[in-house]
Amino acid sequence: MMSDSISDADYVQKLQSGQTNAFEALIRRHEKTIFNLVYRMLGDYDEAAETSQEVFLSAYRAIGTFRGDANFSTWLYRIALNHASTRRKSLNLRHQRNVSIDNTEPMRDPQPGPAESLEKKEIRDTVQRALSTLSEDDAAVILLRDLQDIPYDEVALVLDVPVGTVKSRLHRARQALKSELASYFYAGRKKAV
Repeated sequence: MMSDSISDADYVQKLQSGQTNAFEALIRRHEKTIFNLVYRMLGDYDEAAETSQEVFLSAYRAIGTFRGDANFSTWLYRIALNHASTRRKSLNLRHQRNVSIDNTEPMRDPQPGPAESLEKKEIRDTVQRALSTLSEDDAAVILLRDLQDIPYDEVALVLDVPVGTVKSRLHRARQALKSELASYFYAGRKKAV
C-alpha cells in the first residue's frame, strides 16, 4: 500500500536495499504521468502502453545506478523521453501515424452534445497531428512544460540543458505549433465570418 507521506527518495532507498515491493509504490505514483507523457509523444494508445512498461522495466533494472542527484521523477521522465523518442523514430520509419490525443480518462463533461464531442475530438486530432510534425526536442519541451506543467528547472534537468535553452526551445516550439495550427484555426474563423 502506497503512502503519500513516504517520499520517492525513501521508496528508492528501500528498493535499493532489496525491498522490491517499494517499486510497485513508485509505479502507482508515476504511471499516469509517464503514460500521458509517452502517449502524447507517440499519439498511439497501444504503443504508449507498451513503451510505458518498458520505461518502468528500464527504471527497475537501472535503480542501482540512481544516485539521487535529481528527483526520481526527473530521472524517470528522462528514461520515458528516451524510450518514447526511440519508439517514435521506429514508428516513423515504418509509417506515419496520426492518432487522437484523447485523454486516457473519460471526459467529465456533463452530457456534451454530439456536435460538441465531435468538435473536441477534431481539435485533439488536429493538435496531435501538429505535435507529430514537430522535432523531438520541440515536442518534448512542449509536452513537459505545457502539458505536464513541469517547472522550467526540472525540464532543464530532464533534457540536460540550461534553463535558458528550455525557454528558447519552448518559444520556438510554440511558434512552430502555432504555425502548424494556424491554417486550421484560421479556416474555422473564416467560415464563421
